[in-house]
Amino acid sequence: MSAPDAAVPTPQPATRPTKRKGRTAGWVILSLFLLLVALLVCGALLARDALAARSSLTEAIEKVPAVEEALRSGDGGAAEAALAEVQPLTADARASTDGPLWWLAGRAPFFGADVRAFSTAAWALDEITQEVLPPLAAAAATVSEGGVQVHDGTVDLAPLTAAAPQIESAAGTMTAVVDRVDALDVADLHDELAGPVVDLQDKVDTLDGLVTTAHRTTTLLPAMLGAGGPRTYVVMALNSAELRAPGGIPGAFAAIGTDDGTITLTGQASTSAVGPFPGGIRPLTPAEENLFGPNLATYVQDTVLTPDFPTAARLSADMWTASQGQEVDGVLTLDPVALSYLLEATGPVDVAGTTIDAGNAVSTLLSDAYEELDPGEETDAFFAAVASSVLSVALSGSTDPASLLSALQRASSEHRMLVWSAHEDEQELLTDTVVSGDIDSSERAADTVGVFFNDATAGKMDYYLDSSVQHVSSECTASGRSDTFRVDLTSNAPADAATDLPWYVTGGGISGTPPGNIRTDLFLYPPRGGRIVNTTADGTLTGSKVVENHGRAVAMLQRELSPGQSTSVTFTVTSGGTGGTSASSGTGQIDVWSTPTIRQGGLATIEVPVCG
Repeated sequence: MSAPDAAVPTPQPATRPTKRKGRTAGWVILSLFLLLVALLVCGALLARDALAARSSLTEAIEKVPAVEEALRSGDGGAAEAALAEVQPLTADARASTDGPLWWLAGRAPFFGADVRAFSTAAWALDEITQEVLPPLAAAAATVSEGGVQVHDGTVDLAPLTAAAPQIESAAGTMTAVVDRVDALDVADLHDELAGPVVDLQDKVDTLDGLVTTAHRTTTLLPAMLGAGGPRTYVVMALNSAELRAPGGIPGAFAAIGTDDGTITLTGQASTSAVGPFPGGIRPLTPAEENLFGPNLATYVQDTVLTPDFPTAARLSADMWTASQGQEVDGVLTLDPVALSYLLEATGPVDVAGTTIDAGNAVSTLLSDAYEELDPGEETDAFFAAVASSVLSVALSGSTDPASLLSALQRASSEHRMLVWSAHEDEQELLTDTVVSGDIDSSERAADTVGVFFNDATAGKMDYYLDSSVQHVSSECTASGRSDTFRVDLTSNAPADAATDLPWYVTGGGISGTPPGNIRTDLFLYPPRGGRIVNTTADGTLTGSKVVENHGRAVAMLQRELSPGQSTSVTFTVTSGGTGGTSASSGTGQIDVWSTPTIRQGGLATIEVPVCG
């Protein structure tokens, strides 16, 4: 018998596992080494690019203010020259902060947010210098080099219409830049970068305002000047001697036609030719009637009792159409101080044998006329003649366009010139501008504090009224911020006003106000959602009528002054905030609107703490 087969052992090489383990460890070490080298190389490349970008951005940021200043001053040539120096720098910074390495670094822990913010800053500045500022500079150059001409009552609209598409594109780009830059959360950034990013956000928001203004201008002006067909506008000449919230009672009306840039004076009318309308030209809201009374919709002189100019303008336009049989495309206002600014640009005008210039316009219209002319239609006709003469000279082509633009900008910045369009798309563009006077619905005016004056004397005594509106203090509270203001009123009427001034000026006591006294209704507007508290009159707490109107708890009180007397009203505005803290987290700004008077403009911007 053969022996059974012996089991053959399977070979087990002792050295193989040891070699595999050593080879794997070697590959790990080599991979880690290569990764470290790659990271070091990437880090070096990122550092190199970051340093290059920082250098370019620093130099570009130093040069950008020269571009902005040139644009603000209307020097298009200087803006284009300064821009040519900035563009290569921002392009270099953008190129240095773009690519896969920056994308990966932006998603790394600890410093990823800083990388993204730095890259976004470079992108934003390059978009601005390459796509936004060039159209603005070109438009400014067109204007500064005489591209927009006014001759024989006709404005050459071609440069504006030619610039409109480029400005619209720039506005779209600017919107994208604002959205992306404002989305950067500085809380995620290290301190070294947080400050510059906040500065960038502020600068971008400021520039956005310039671009928006240019877009509105190139869109609205051609349309409103009749590029798409004839237009008709009513100009209300406001009389500051009898105050109404937007600046004064309408003293006269002028109808202006526009057609493809040609502007013509088509008619004039006194206030007596417009209304009245018993029962109201249209229904008022309960709040409007409670605050201003039914006369708001009955008499054209009282349509401006409300400080909300779109409301006043719609009422006035309806009254004009009903009385004159003429549909209007918009309403504009000018007060005597605004006319004096225009006279600085046009030079003096002669009306009815009287030379009127920038220095005597206000006193001639608001004082001398009532001593020398019969009150009513004769003074209204004189007022209208002055306004139409100034407008005619301004549009004749003999006035320097830059000087005229400066006068209009000054009047607008003081709320002495207001504009409303009957066309919804145009009014939407106007709503958040300084000329809209929209306190009821404008988003820009949501945080506005308002102090408005309506004459209750039924005379022309406000020529002698001095007024000031001052911000006293602000503080953060657990429920938000509170701001305190003081309103000072002084009568500079002569001591013998009751007997020395014409009855038409003193009012003759027809409203119950003793002749020579000045009676004023004050309307105090808090921001939307806010309230007026702690109102004092000459140091004594006083009550006031409060009416909710368009989200504002409007307070009303009345003051009366004899010749030489003064009064001081203080009030505190509470503004809703995030609450829960009394700490300030920086400084912000709010607008204070007031009735523009002879001696004080109607718009001021003040700094307040940001609370919460």
